[in-house]
Amino acid sequence: MRGKAIVAAVAGWLAAAGGAMAQDTPAFPLSLDREALLAWLQRETDIAPERVVAVTPQALTSVVSTFPATAAQGPRVVVRAEALSADTYARTGALSWHVSLSADCDGHRVRLGETTGYPQRNLLGERRQLRPAETEWRAPERGTALDNAWRAACDADFKGPFGGKTLKVATETASTPSTPKADAPAGKGEAPPPRNPEPKIAAAPRKAGGLVAQIGATPSDADARGLLKSLDGKLGGRAAWVEKADVGGRTWYRAVVGGFSDAADANGFCAGLKAAGKGCFVRMASR
Repeated sequence: MRGKAIVAAVAGWLAAAGGAMAQDTPAFPLSLDREALLAWLQRETDIAPERVVAVTPQALTSVVSTFPATAAQGPRVVVRAEALSADTYARTGALSWHVSLSADCDGHRVRLGETTGYPQRNLLGERRQLRPAETEWRAPERGTALDNAWRAACDADFKGPFGGKTLKVATETASTPSTPKADAPAGKGEAPPPRNPEPKIAAAPRKAGGLVAQIGATPSDADARGLLKSLDGKLGGRAAWVEKADVGGRTWYRAVVGGFSDAADANGFCAGLKAAGKGCFVRMASR
């Protein structure tokens, strides 16, 4: 009897440990379909659907609070985000984060405050800085999640992605810490900078394996190629191509750059793009 009791106790301990491990494993939505994402949102977060301003393959962004414009400054919103992919979680170390966003409604510009991340859903756990506050204004590209956040601050008639019968997926998140993306236009009266020859875009990587820099992902092959073309002369002779991937039942096209000599070369390339306000992260090439 004593032996059976010990066995039962050990089995119970293992079951409890397994349950604890399961609870620590983050759950991500199975797809970005409207109903599937709504079910995940209600199950895993405390975010009301009407507060959501953007959904991307990387994160779901919602408005926490709004502050109207004053005589001294424009409107401001505080947004929070929940990671929607294991890749985003692995790169940032955060399942959720928040950031204050100041908006220039007339100039279509934004400026982000400090981005604070948390290891658990719903802004829980030990907080840490993911990205310092920005000192410069930048212009969000149309149709991106950052643009949606600007519209949420400046457009009283703005409706989020759950406002219609179908879910509209943006091209990037408003505040994903490692992937800011915005190119400021030339100032009034300034001539646009001369454009360099368009980079040669390969149909597929020259070889499998190794490190690549991913500068964005979009549901459109043409848009992904446009991301690569926007690099102008920054490739330095490196190969660039578009990868097709099926994620959660949807097809995505990833804009990828390869041909790096080592990790330092790849990280240096991404650092240069990030300094210019473009998105970029280093990963292993798809095999």
